[in-house]
Amino acid sequence: MREVRDPVHGFIHRTREEEEIIDTPVFQRLRRIKQLAMASLVYPGALHTRFEHSLGVMHLTRRMVEKLLPREDPRDKLLLELAALLHDLGHGPFSHVSEEVLEKYYDRDKVKLAPHEKIHERVTGGLIKHSEHLAPLISESDRNRIVNILSGQWGDQVLKDILSGPIDADKQDYLLRDSYYCGVKYGIFDIDRLVDVLQVLEDRTTKVLAVDVDGVHTLEQFVLAKYYMTTQVYRHKIRLITDNMIVRAIMLGIEEDKIEPLIRLYTFDDSIDFYQEWIKWDDEVLFATICSRQIKDGYAKKIFQSLRERSLHKRIFHKKLSEAFTSIARQELSENFSMYAKDIETRVANLLDIDPNLVIAHTYSTKSVRDQSRNSEGPIMIFRADMPIPFEQESVLFRSINEAEKDEYIDIYAPVTFHDEADKRKKLRYYDETVEDIVNSVVVNVNAASGGDNNGQN
Repeated sequence: MREVRDPVHGFIHRTREEEEIIDTPVFQRLRRIKQLAMASLVYPGALHTRFEHSLGVMHLTRRMVEKLLPREDPRDKLLLELAALLHDLGHGPFSHVSEEVLEKYYDRDKVKLAPHEKIHERVTGGLIKHSEHLAPLISESDRNRIVNILSGQWGDQVLKDILSGPIDADKQDYLLRDSYYCGVKYGIFDIDRLVDVLQVLEDRTTKVLAVDVDGVHTLEQFVLAKYYMTTQVYRHKIRLITDNMIVRAIMLGIEEDKIEPLIRLYTFDDSIDFYQEWIKWDDEVLFATICSRQIKDGYAKKIFQSLRERSLHKRIFHKKLSEAFTSIARQELSENFSMYAKDIETRVANLLDIDPNLVIAHTYSTKSVRDQSRNSEGPIMIFRADMPIPFEQESVLFRSINEAEKDEYIDIYAPVTFHDEADKRKKLRYYDETVEDIVNSVVVNVNAASGGDNNGQN
């Protein structure tokens, strides 16, 4: 086995087959796609990419398989490791930012997503199946099995849990890696102990991933790391602003500027032509294309040039839904925000006397730390005396937390300037009061126009 030194995991071993795959152009492209988009504008060290993350997930998958499934067929083990290595192959420029754009513009007549299937997962599967770089290295049957592993359609539940579960190799790596490169301590947990306490819980029909009862405190550390990284890094104000500016720039480039390369790039139709085009693009290519002289001046170029110069939108409004607005506005903003976003942006733009396309209204939520122990993948099970017990019941710390608690926020970002701190405080106070009234008014007006019978009561 060959090895590469990684700052998070130490030496990562690679088989000859894995090294050949890593050296292909389709995989090397991941070196040019940053893990956290433009988070380096607030965390200067956050320049790490999907490339090293993919190596880390492969490494942790190998460790988990060796611990949990020592008697597994060697070929099945290798395919599981290759699935881990290739799991992010379909990410587009700026990682998850591209996913939001693809979700809006993919060809719904030609592409039918399964429930809970993410668009980048479909792109990843297509690249694995159709890549001219992978075909000489992995047989067609093995490529199909890898895609089935990634989509959860092959093997026992424990295999799915290793790659896509509440304590999967992906989460273990990105928490440690993002924490390391951002220079924060929030994502640190005892990875060696966590792997050591993993168990396979087996019944008559399947095998699932569980944690030995002695590992409850280690698991608490892992779940808290995920919670703190979400609140302190992934939901950082500047990270949210830059992500939303990129999305808005690309969408305006498609809808208003009519930039043909962007239209072709984000109209996913699952064709060979799409995949051949997709692998040509990365963070650098997208930036260079939009800012090139060949692209006419427009919204996309203006916003990307602002990002390049770190002339960012400001957050002019930030409110927790539970602490503001009428009761009907709270409910509607939580459940049907897309119905109101454009009207809110237009009204705020009128207030600021700027172009409505440059105002961005955005909502997001942060789950309770107890709820984050479960997520959509299902609960984490604790193995006690041959009996499975949900983690949140076994942990004294997590039993004391109300899982229904969830913080939901609305932010508004706009290209405004402040002359000094006094001017900033004065304007933000004014925006705070005025924009809340605007949001309440928009919800009432849209409901009335659509025939809604809700009456906003405080």
